[in-house]
Amino acid sequence: MIHLIYVSSATRPMGEQDLLDLLEQSRARNLRQQVTGMLVYRDGAFLQVLEGAAADVQEIYRSIAMDDRNTGHYLIEKKAITERNFPNWSMGFKDLKRCPADELEGYSDIFINAASPDKIAKYKDMAVSLLLKF
Repeated sequence: MIHLIYVSSATRPMGEQDLLDLLEQSRARNLRQQVTGMLVYRDGAFLQVLEGAAADVQEIYRSIAMDDRNTGHYLIEKKAITERNFPNWSMGFKDLKRCPADELEGYSDIFINAASPDKIAKYKDMAVSLLLKF
């Protein structure tokens, strides 16, 4: 089993319905392939962790990378894990625009001062820590 963490940019503004459609599609596929994880979004930046069997996680990530709703993928981490961090979530989701900055440690450093994927990736440890807070 592995987890894979990446950041990417939305190719267009994502409204609430766009995000709901994305989640519905993601959750259905993840359930079929027994992949779990968490997706964080803020102002066009995605931060996501996928966890499950290596072949399934990598197949889903390839599909995400080809999806025209996002671009500029940066792989932060891919490593073997012994247990899931999100065992009950086919895909958890948090839109950080609706989350006050002081509610999550590390939030402002990653998503305010470094809102682009390449900058978020520089804060790898904080990005991983943020995901695991959920």
